[in-house]
Amino acid sequence: MSVHLLIGGAPEAGKSVALHSVLAGLLLDPGTDVVMIDGKAGVELAVWEKVAHGGIRCEIDSATAGLEWACKRMDERYALLSASGLRKITRGMGHGPLLVVVDELAAFTLHPDKKKRAAFLEGLHDLGARGRAAAVRVIAATQKPGSEVIPTYIRDLFDTRWALRCSTRDASDTVLGAGWAARGVDASTIGLGAAGVGYLLAGSAGPTKIKGFYLSDADLARLAAYAAELRRPGY
Repeated sequence: MSVHLLIGGAPEAGKSVALHSVLAGLLLDPGTDVVMIDGKAGVELAVWEKVAHGGIRCEIDSATAGLEWACKRMDERYALLSASGLRKITRGMGHGPLLVVVDELAAFTLHPDKKKRAAFLEGLHDLGARGRAAAVRVIAATQKPGSEVIPTYIRDLFDTRWALRCSTRDASDTVLGAGWAARGVDASTIGLGAAGVGYLLAGSAGPTKIKGFYLSDADLARLAAYAAELRRPGY
């Protein structure tokens, strides 16, 4: 995965379907390290706890600590690149992807403590801005895709965006970028029963309508157990 991904949509739009469709594939690579931050008290990401560094992080202090840990690993990777005269981390250098997942972004970007909120945003921005060459990938998801939840300077770091059903045209444009609704790509027109259906903007081709693959709780439990087994020493 060579990009950062933003997933946004209204409640019941299928954010869980979309998010787990992506995670289930990425985390079956045992070379992937992951920090998981869950603004819904760990409910959404709990199934992946055994593969997440430091477990599932639900409080803003723990979440910010997870971002700081990822930033330190990123700095170590850049030091390695500098010493080797290379420009990009590859698997041959002994490092796989470092994945940072934030579910329900609003729980942290709208946190009432201004200093804690600022520290969280600083870490998230650093990973998004500098992470690509160090094989750091950020996935963020929210049910409140408004500009107050996703500041422009953060949103613009996500080069891949998946807009599920949104409540308004403006919310759709907040995820995909300004102007897409006026050109007929408007996630607010997606039907109420179309969970996991949305417009995916990736690359220069423009948004494409896609649907996430539904995984039941039992499916996810089996996949998470297998992902943990793949990471067992000596497997």
